[in-house]
Amino acid sequence: MPRRFWSIAIALLTIPLAEVGGQQLRPVVAKSSNPQSSNLSSALPAGDWTRVVSSVDRGLEWLAGQQERDGRFPADDAFQPAVTSLAVMSFLSRGHVPDQGRYGARLSKAIDFVLSTQRRRGEFSLLPVEPPAAHLSPGQTSTYNHSIAGLMLGEVYGMGSGDRSRRIEAALNKALIYHREVQTRKKANPADIGGWRYGFPDGPEAASDMSVTGWALMFLRSARNAEFNIPKQYYDEGLDFVESCFETDPKRHENGVFRYRPAKSEPAAHTSLANTSSAVLTLMLGGRQDSDSVAVAVKWLVDRRYPTPWQAGNFYLSTYYSSQALAQVGGDAWNHVFPQIVKSLLDEQAADGFWPSAESSERKFGSAYTTSLAVLSLTPPYQLLPIYQR
Repeated sequence: MPRRFWSIAIALLTIPLAEVGGQQLRPVVAKSSNPQSSNLSSALPAGDWTRVVSSVDRGLEWLAGQQERDGRFPADDAFQPAVTSLAVMSFLSRGHVPDQGRYGARLSKAIDFVLSTQRRRGEFSLLPVEPPAAHLSPGQTSTYNHSIAGLMLGEVYGMGSGDRSRRIEAALNKALIYHREVQTRKKANPADIGGWRYGFPDGPEAASDMSVTGWALMFLRSARNAEFNIPKQYYDEGLDFVESCFETDPKRHENGVFRYRPAKSEPAAHTSLANTSSAVLTLMLGGRQDSDSVAVAVKWLVDRRYPTPWQAGNFYLSTYYSSQALAQVGGDAWNHVFPQIVKSLLDEQAADGFWPSAESSERKFGSAYTTSLAVLSLTPPYQLLPIYQR
């Protein structure tokens, strides 16, 4: 049994006064070598945590009611299995596990759906991955689908046994071969080496971007935690690409300090909150927390009032990255920004429990997507997703 399973078991056993998957779950004190940044629960008073727990549980109850007969959670076919995988992770982040408890059967069915989307080459994509990589086509979304599905399967690997566990192991081994193949495609620009982008194009037009690379690295990190054979070189090459996206021009810091693509690849590429918080998260998870770019990015995140859903594109995605990244940082940065995130999310939650898509950049993905990301943004203090344990 993978050692990672025991980290899950230890986390579950050390939740004070917790009823896993029930109403009494409370945030835990995260393990950290820095005692000043170890207590993630200090960001909110006890009464506010009660509201967070209630909010999360209402969100998950709504989400469970949306699940379709084949196990997926609703989204356009081009966004599957990524949306279903995010939904599974949101339940895991609250302590629900496959085959057990209130949502156990639903989670198992969702995992089976994700496994069913793996294609011959190893990629996870409900629809065939064919050129061209037009906007929101399977050719564009496939590496997102693949990376997010792989991340989720890495998180649930070791939670079960028997046939499903063997199928997850086989699927991940095949997926990781494909994942490396995408990473090492010949890039037209040397600055793109080490990163990931869309499922297409192949050949001389292949490139990399921060958005896809962030998810791709989290897949690798989850697989490494699950004790799959991931050479350090693969991860380091990806992290080198992330660092190359750091924006050194202070005039471009209004929207973020990490670019969508490196300046040497695309001089006009934009900076954003999503790219900046994703970069901090992946660099922290990769052991590069002492990078100068991380310090600049954290300062940028803290110095700005956290935006509302109507002030930031891809708000829910950005908030997921930001919450998870600052949970890794801990301390004053976490205590300053997380309460703002909580207020914004609790204000936006609908009476039925879901989080509505706030603006056009996320509306196309549907409310199962935004609700899953909202839950994942509220639950880092529980420290139940192995990839984000500190």
